[in-house]
Amino acid sequence: MSSIYFTLCSNNYLPFAISLGKSIRHFLPDSRIIIGLVDQIHPEIDYASLGDFEFLPCFDLGYPEFEFMLAGYNIIEFNTAVKPFYFEYIFSKYPDIDRIYYLDPDLCFYQSPKVMDQEWGESEILLTPNLIYTTSKPSTGELASLRHGMYNLGFIGLKRGAESFRLIQWWKERLKEYCRIDKCYGIFVDQKWMDLAPLFFEKIKSVKHPGWNMAWWNFSERKLIQTLEGYAVNQPETPLVFFHFSGFKPDQSHLTERLLTEEFKEAENEALAELYESYRNQLLTNDYEVLSLIKPSLSFKEAPNSPWNQLGKKLKSKMTNAIYRIFGV
Repeated sequence: MSSIYFTLCSNNYLPFAISLGKSIRHFLPDSRIIIGLVDQIHPEIDYASLGDFEFLPCFDLGYPEFEFMLAGYNIIEFNTAVKPFYFEYIFSKYPDIDRIYYLDPDLCFYQSPKVMDQEWGESEILLTPNLIYTTSKPSTGELASLRHGMYNLGFIGLKRGAESFRLIQWWKERLKEYCRIDKCYGIFVDQKWMDLAPLFFEKIKSVKHPGWNMAWWNFSERKLIQTLEGYAVNQPETPLVFFHFSGFKPDQSHLTERLLTEEFKEAENEALAELYESYRNQLLTNDYEVLSLIKPSLSFKEAPNSPWNQLGKKLKSKMTNAIYRIFGV
């Protein structure tokens, strides 16, 4: 059985995507890696010099829906909305591929990605829950999961099959218009939708391994430790497979711009500090200081006839009228 690993990013996020690709190639030199470019090819970027990866611009996929979606989404929403379309396209283009792993560009592998192949069994859909242990008190991760969804879709694996293909079609249809950052409305881009997937689809496996997708939202339950073999989580026998550097920027001193709480202070240790410093150096080596300044060339704006735009106007009008009634103005 053969696999493809793919990620999605705009040109300014290429240093992260290249770091991810290199971490995979460190263990699997012959692996097939696609960088889905949610952007235009930039004339000043020498893509060939970035590594032996396939760069696949989103509009090369041939989906006419993208024009409408682009008009109604911001850069984060559109980058996540195209994800199931890439899955469909790659499965169709490469009939020899059995498994596709989507990975956020700010992931990095510390064990061979081949370990992921051992989890499938009869499953066709692999997900990583944000949390796998209970804590004595409410944690940042629990509150974040209520807002953003139970699974972090910085990782999702799909194996060729009837259920995974049904999921792709269902997911595509919803992300055409409803891939929003609208937590008050119960939606958080492509991710929150996956909370519903176990209700509708079979052959889903939730991989409850603390070494998969360690990130700021599970610092309350996972401690990074250093071993002679590398990094482990909670105990030396549990290797760190991949870490998610969500919200990290190498020119900032804190671990993530997403959230700052006491849990971060508790999580900080020598192993974690070394991990972040090594990742910072990788990004700088991959021309972060130059590429991060490149502005995405796609034009993101609200679609005039978008149902979301109309809904927003109605809600704003109702809120304004309520304020008038309360304050008598």
